[in-house]
Amino acid sequence: MQSAALFAIMLAGLWLAGVGLLMAMRPERFLHYLRRTAATCRINASEQGLRLLAGAALVVRAEASKLPPVFEAGGWFIILSSIALLVIPLRIHAGYAIFWADTLKPGVVRAIAPISAALGFGLIYAAL
Repeated sequence: MQSAALFAIMLAGLWLAGVGLLMAMRPERFLHYLRRTAATCRINASEQGLRLLAGAALVVRAEASKLPPVFEAGGWFIILSSIALLVIPLRIHAGYAIFWADTLKPGVVRAIAPISAALGFGLIYAAL
């Protein structure tokens, strides 16, 4: 179970780092993808299913990580927020994503891109 959790966390960390790279290199493309978040039931279910998996992996891996309380709390937060996003009306979730996609400017997206990359690599480091 620990190996599967570590693998899932490593994939999530690489995904976050990849999102950071996309944000830095193609902020308009990132904003396009953000607008599509929760655009359909299938997209929403896929997104939340992957988030649930990552959250569960954090909880499972917590004791073996470098930051057990952070992994435990973060994992449960991701699990509970994913469940909430599955049960609220899709138009609310989609509207929230569209609001941020319309509000954020490409320069701001580029400026915060290193945070996503650092969180991704930090997640991997802390899980090992």
